[in-house]
Parts: sequence; structure tokens; C-alpha cells
Amino acid sequence: MKKSMLIICTLMLCATVTAQTKKVRLGVKAGLNISSLSFDESEINSSNKSGFAAGLMAEIPVAEKFSIQPELVYSQQGMKFSYADAEVENSHYKSTISLNYINIPVMLKYYVVKGFSIQAGPQIGILLKAKNEYQDNFLGYENRENLNLKDYTNGIDTSVNFGLGYQFKDKFYADARYNISYSDIFKEANPTGNYIINSDMKNRVFQITIGYFFN
Repeated sequence: MKKSMLIICTLMLCATVTAQTKKVRLGVKAGLNISSLSFDESEINSSNKSGFAAGLMAEIPVAEKFSIQPELVYSQQGMKFSYADAEVENSHYKSTISLNYINIPVMLKYYVVKGFSIQAGPQIGILLKAKNEYQDNFLGYENRENLNLKDYTNGIDTSVNFGLGYQFKDKFYADARYNISYSDIFKEANPTGNYIINSDMKNRVFQITIGYFFN
């Protein structure tokens, strides 16, 4: 985490110095997350969770074809799980892990041609909320519960983004990114007696957003 923070601070410092003579653009963005968690349990079915992403961005030119784009983004992430015991009638389990973050990516953008850019950069995520909403049914007896997982998480997520972007004329902007986390979400496995949760779970997020630059 310290290395990631150092990289982000260094990039932003360089961008601030360079921006003294170049035009900085400010904007907003919003879009869709399709998220999952790294998970190696073969007996349990898993599926992606859709969520909302929205926040602020700034584009800071640093060279003829290079820009740095720091952002502050609210991001809904997580994953869905299901399990059914074929040997027990009317037995199933459904679970949704929901993780809400404030993410701070710093993207280095290279404009291959006018308007079209490739991007990469580090990201720090600050966890705001973590919960597990599940429903299980055993022999016809149903149980529902909503667990607060915040105390069992590490709180900070460190990751890297790779993506593509396109600038439509001067104002409108769109990008697509894939985010790969390299820090564990949870401090320990099975913290609440829920066998779904593993200590080595990590975030994986595909994100599509549309943005608007004010200047």
C-alpha cells in the first residue's frame, strides 16, 4: 500500500508542476461496473455483480500525446454466489457480497491518434461499506440474513487499471477499464461462520463510463 501511495503522490506532483503551463480540464463521469471476486471454491457457483460508478476527474497534459488523469470515484463492487445440494431436497443457498468503495485512480493516458487513448495506472480504494446478504433453504426451512462485514475487512484496496478511452470532440468522453486488485479484501477466512468468505479474495472489476469535461 505504501508503494502505491508513493506512486500516486509522485504522479500527481509531476502533473501539478507540468500543469502550470498547460490547460487542465475538469469533469464528471458515471457508468456501470461488472464486478467479481477471485474465488477458487469449485463446488459453489459464482456470477458477476453489476453496480454503479460515478465521480470526478481531471485531465492534466504532461507532453504532446501524454496526459495524467486523477479521479475520485464512488464504486459499487462485489459478487453473487449460489449453491445447491443435489443430495438434499429443497436445499439451496444464495449470497451477494456488496462492497462500496471510494476509489482514487491515477491514469497515464497516451493518445495513439486524435481522441483515442490507451491507459494504465495505480488505484487506491477506501472501503465505505461491506455486507453479505444471503438466503438459505434447508429441507423447506428458509433463513435470510444481512451481515455487516466491515470489521472483518482490511479497509484499503490497492490495484491497477488498464483501459481505453475516447474523446468525442471537446466535451464528452468515454472509457472502458479492467481493474485488478492485488490486496486481500478480508483479514481472515470465514469470519462470521459464512463459508463463502475466503481471506484471499480480491476485487476484479470491468468498468464502462461516460464523462463530460466542463472546459
